[in-house]
Amino acid sequence: MDFLSSRSSFRASALGDSKSQSMFKALRRLHGQNLESRGLNDMTEAFQSFVTRARFFSIGKLRRTWSHSAAEFIKYRRLLPMLLADGAVFDGHETDDFDASLAFQAASRDDKKIVVTNISPRVTPSQLQSFFSQYGKVTHCSLPREERKHSMFGTMPKHTRNCGTATITFKKAEGAEKAKNANPEELKLYDQSMVVSAYISKKKGGKGFVLSDDSSKDGGSLSRASSTQSLASNSASSEIFPWKNLPKRALELIVSFLPVADTIRLERVNKKYLEISIKSWTHVNKLVLARESEGNRGFNKQRPLRNNHLKAILTRGGAHLKTLDLSGIIHILGDKALDIIATCCPNLVELDISGLHAHGEALQELGDNLRSLRQLSYRGMEVTGDKAFWFLLKSCGSSLKFVDLRGAKRLHGRAFRLFGSQLEQIYLDGCTKVDPLAFEDLCTTAAGLKELRINECYRITDENLSMISRRMSDLTVLTLCGDSFNSLTAAGLVHITHMTSIVELALDYNTLVNDELLKRISTGLPNLSSLSLANSGDDLSVTPDGIASLAKLSELTQLDLSSLAAVKTVSLVKIATECKKLELLQLRNCTYLNDEGVSGISKNKNLRHVDLSGSILISNNSVQEFIKAFPIEAKKPAVTLVVGGTAADASKLSVRGSRVIVDFSDYSTIVSIPPGGSSSTFRIGSCSDTEDASSDDDFEALTAQRSFYIDAVCGEDDSPVTDQKDLLEWAEREARNLGLIKD
Repeated sequence: MDFLSSRSSFRASALGDSKSQSMFKALRRLHGQNLESRGLNDMTEAFQSFVTRARFFSIGKLRRTWSHSAAEFIKYRRLLPMLLADGAVFDGHETDDFDASLAFQAASRDDKKIVVTNISPRVTPSQLQSFFSQYGKVTHCSLPREERKHSMFGTMPKHTRNCGTATITFKKAEGAEKAKNANPEELKLYDQSMVVSAYISKKKGGKGFVLSDDSSKDGGSLSRASSTQSLASNSASSEIFPWKNLPKRALELIVSFLPVADTIRLERVNKKYLEISIKSWTHVNKLVLARESEGNRGFNKQRPLRNNHLKAILTRGGAHLKTLDLSGIIHILGDKALDIIATCCPNLVELDISGLHAHGEALQELGDNLRSLRQLSYRGMEVTGDKAFWFLLKSCGSSLKFVDLRGAKRLHGRAFRLFGSQLEQIYLDGCTKVDPLAFEDLCTTAAGLKELRINECYRITDENLSMISRRMSDLTVLTLCGDSFNSLTAAGLVHITHMTSIVELALDYNTLVNDELLKRISTGLPNLSSLSLANSGDDLSVTPDGIASLAKLSELTQLDLSSLAAVKTVSLVKIATECKKLELLQLRNCTYLNDEGVSGISKNKNLRHVDLSGSILISNNSVQEFIKAFPIEAKKPAVTLVVGGTAADASKLSVRGSRVIVDFSDYSTIVSIPPGGSSSTFRIGSCSDTEDASSDDDFEALTAQRSFYIDAVCGEDDSPVTDQKDLLEWAEREARNLGLIKD
């Protein structure tokens, strides 16, 4: 009796243990899922046997059983709570139940896309779109180039060649099929045969590769697929990629390129992939969550990034991260998110939390914990006050090398005194309330600054610029764009010419620019290689003499003179002739630039990019002469000539034997929008039917405008106006053709 009573009391105490009960329920659930999914959750055969025996015996024996299977359980006991804790995050209908309708929609969209490779570097997106229009209507054409450097004021891009691979989307799947079945001879463009292949959908996540699992029998697909291609694959792909034969180290590197959600789902396949998934995070030192918003299962308006999502991600890989970027992601994060980052990512060097609103206490805790932080971005915080920035920079400000606070409209700059001598770059574009005292603090604490961007910092004074020129002797980049510097004078702007180390200078829209400043720049800044003066000064303060003085800048490689009436033939030819290193020249909306000026530009054989958008006096004669001036030569780069919005006619131009790529896109609106305004540029193709209509309207408007320019410059000299009645009829007809009025 004593033995039976002690045994029953032991079983009662075991059954009363809530932790044991919850653990046993978890084991039963895993075993049930294992039976339903034909071995998906089978860690080992011994472990399965152990779970099966545990179902038919008391929970107390679970503790006392000591065998190979129990050892397996204890070995992976640490990882089991991680599997269970993520059930609310990546489990449920988002993980276990594959949505067939979403898969069908994704597959149907993919059928309309093709991937084109082996593209000539001379091909532009508009040319590629026109070429493939012969197989069907093209709604989108993506031909990436390397990064171009733009500013909010339309400063000059660094022109590079395309990457040789494009993605083209047709309106109907039939067009994609025709393109894939085309003969190689039909796919020649610039004497180079392009290769067309089917589009394979893959998510460009924080990592970005998809993995097929050949552990499933009979080639059947696994139920925990995150997309039409993740984790599941047909038998053909299993033969091509024998994952079983790959070493674990190789699989870890492959899994490190998977999207974040797929990496977490991979933990539930089996024991092998559980280990691989956990170890793959050691190879991930940079995480950009904005890339996770792509695809049906990414973070979007219907499924925003939450605090528990962020915690599930950073508890795995946060300790290995050096760079974390939360900008551009649709989220509902708050103070808790900053606490998660501070706890899980102690080794961060670069952090971008733009768009994440938080209180000062949370920001202070973040700064206190990130001792290794060197680069910080907190852009677009229009309602964040000076106190919050002070808390954020209180502990980490002295060690920062790069700070991006663009768009902080309530920032006064009291926190600038927290910066240290290590600060090299600071972006303050749009910080309209930064006051003179803040610039004095910046000059005192960060005298070693190398890059200062203060566009639209309208409260800067002459004394501030004078102090910057005296204290920041290492400054190489300065941008002072804007049209409302009420506390600054033309005489104060001359202090810029005392900064002899400046290499890049931008003064777009700055109304204080005049001939005296340009002449002082040409003599006082001998190392200047990039100068942007788009829309600066006015027709009286900037004359052709001032423009011609820029020819003394022998190191100049990039020059933007867009929308300057002083740009005329003589001054421009002088610059093109004497500035031998000039590679990029932007002359958008230069209304007085004619064919003689373009002919003079062609004498500079070092040019790689010339933009003449909106210069209406340019005709086919000078464009054709420019094309002939750059014949094809070995090891010589291509030259891009942009003539959108001019009188040039594509049907009458010939580029045979020339390395010039003629681009008929019109970028003139980029510099015509004032600071703070929104620009609307023409885009090639679109991803939706609603955007197709707007793109067509933009294209028709540009075509009508260009036709009007051509008729005005190259048309007949007969005037349509004879009397008052004819004048009204002609004006109404022209307005209707230009789309200004509708029937």
